[in-house]
Amino acid sequence: MLNFVTLHTKKFLRFGLFMAGISLLIAFSGCGSSTPTKPAQGPQRYPLTGRVVSVEKDKEQVVVDGADIPGFMMAMTMGYSVKNPNLLETISPEDQIKADVVVNDKDVWLENIVVVKKADQSKAPSASGSQTAPAAPSKP
Repeated sequence: MLNFVTLHTKKFLRFGLFMAGISLLIAFSGCGSSTPTKPAQGPQRYPLTGRVVSVEKDKEQVVVDGADIPGFMMAMTMGYSVKNPNLLETISPEDQIKADVVVNDKDVWLENIVVVKKADQSKAPSASGSQTAPAAPSKP
């Protein structure tokens, strides 16, 4: 009979320890959030340096031959919208610029455009609503 009581006591203690462990796991799992919270992300900003290819005031856009933008894209020529059309008044084709590329979901635009080197005005095309680089001379 003594062996029977000792055997049941051991089983009871093992079961009790097992249940205590399960209870602790359940208690600690409730301490954390079950759904991870994603921090609210605003627009991302990247520094751009490049050469102005054209200024399209009617489209509120500037085409820039830009250098690599680490963490965003490789060097390429592309058009960028501007939210403030007054920024287009100070730039001309062939100007060297610095600006901030602002990315908000699928919307991309330029802000803080600064001319770091003005174009040689003797080579720049005349001012108009849409300015583009001069065409290559035709061959005879």
